Amino acid sequence: MKKLLLLLLLCSFAVSAQEYYEIRTYQMKFKGNTALLESYLSKALIPALNSYGVSKVGVFKDYGKPEPGIVVVAIPFSSLASYAGYKDALEKNATYQEAAKAYFENVGLDKPMFEKISTYLAKGFAGHPSLKLPITNPGRVYEWRTYEAYNEDALKRKIAMFNDEELKIFDTVGLHNVFFGEVLAGENTPCLSYMVSFENMAERDANWAKFQANPDWKRISSDAKYANSHSRTVRKFLEPTSYSQW
Repeated sequence: MKKLLLLLLLCSFAVSAQEYYEIRTYQMKFKGNTALLESYLSKALIPALNSYGVSKVGVFKDYGKPEPGIVVVAIPFSSLASYAGYKDALEKNATYQEAAKAYFENVGLDKPMFEKISTYLAKGFAGHPSLKLPITNPGRVYEWRTYEAYNEDALKRKIAMFNDEELKIFDTVGLHNVFFGEVLAGENTPCLSYMVSFENMAERDANWAKFQANPDWKRISSDAKYANSHSRTVRKFLEPTSYSQW
């Protein structure tokens, strides 16, 4: 009985260790009021999430600053219950409501901000269950990738490829893993989404070249059990804002 209880406890811990990620993409309007959005994120949303128990919130912009651009907000939650409860907590947080007042009120047809917010909810991989933050520097580059799959079975096999083999290769060649998640809800599912980081674009290019040349990658990429598991890649290069906690 004691052994059974210990096994159940260990299984429970293993499951709870997998974080959940809300990844928002604010699709900005041309000449939209990005300053108002960033003031809201830095002065209202992030402090409120920190007080709720979310220790690190990442906020990023397009690398290269196109117009109109995007603002990406990545929020890690320790559990699905934590994710489910955070909006109610914000509603009850008077400090947040006051700090967010300008964001809520200073909008309209004549004051455009963004077109829409696209959102992913993702569950951390068993092989990379929680956020791993790099040592940041002002020039750091984040590469955010989404891999779409042909169907649910294809996605399951692609995630297994990461858990069993590919994550180790990423570590070996210097693709600095930040988060990896199976997308549970959002656009273009079935898919997975992950982020890696680099000191600069030169390191990024060099280390992806190492990955392509790695013999273990060549072996698993030709393994029949992983065939036809990946149909499309969506890739974005991002840079952290000055107030990002990643």
